[in-house]
Amino acid sequence: MSRVYFRSPTRTAELRGSERAWLGSLVNDIAIGVLDLRDLSRVERLRQLIHPDHYMAKRPTEGHGWLNDWASIYATAFAVGWDRSAPLIQYHGKQIDQFSLALNTAALLGSDQIKLAARLHGACEIHTWVDGPNRAWLADILQAGLDGGVYRRGIHYAAEPDHGRPEPLWVPQGWEDVVALLRERDDEPVVTSYSVTDSFPNSGVGDWMPPWPDAVPRDWNALNEQQKRERGERQDAWYDLDAGERWRISMGGLRASSDGLELKPDNWHTFRFTHELTILDLVAHDWEERLQRALIDETPAEG
Repeated sequence: MSRVYFRSPTRTAELRGSERAWLGSLVNDIAIGVLDLRDLSRVERLRQLIHPDHYMAKRPTEGHGWLNDWASIYATAFAVGWDRSAPLIQYHGKQIDQFSLALNTAALLGSDQIKLAARLHGACEIHTWVDGPNRAWLADILQAGLDGGVYRRGIHYAAEPDHGRPEPLWVPQGWEDVVALLRERDDEPVVTSYSVTDSFPNSGVGDWMPPWPDAVPRDWNALNEQQKRERGERQDAWYDLDAGERWRISMGGLRASSDGLELKPDNWHTFRFTHELTILDLVAHDWEERLQRALIDETPAEG
């Protein structure tokens, strides 16, 4: 079972991977609702933005029941589809990542608890984090989410006991320990990681590894043998450092980053991912101007 880890230099709390999936479903359900795929005017707008080689561009739009069929398949493509050569949503050849669209829509329209769901679902594996003085603020948001039922204290799994009669097995999701961790102190950061990707701290965050060679694709197989050997030796040396030094190096990298990974009150209501667009931008009366500004006139902010 996967986990989202909340790590401090002192200790770690674990959130079950099923809860990360729940956060993703909240974000996606909001996005699908705002798309309003039973509205013909919305569908016509979305069809204008489909790459002509994407399979949704070839779906029939006539005959009995076509709209329900089209909406169902589009919703699935929005949630799981990814094709750079023929994107589901694009404007003048620029792909509009639907994952960021969903995250940004939830961040714009949602409560603090939904905003946090979007931030964790969108960036837990790349180490979104909260600084010590803001830990209590974040704990308050989490606690309100638990009290209101936005986050789940636990879920029932079907269990088969010895006597053969199914009985539910209650499994805590881990939020209570995350809240407890956040409230324990205010002088250490707490950093997230995901169990199926890199842990934290790690040698790739901070200035421990040398810069990637110029003009070389960021692919291990693109390196020559000497470059592979040098980087491998440097990575191995990471594990000779004590835990405190590894934390110092990786936290230095996070603090210096411009990726917007810190969870903080200052930009809580304005933070957006990648292109910064929401679904509301796609359906606005001035949608072309909005997409032009975000994708063509300016370089989108990284998030």
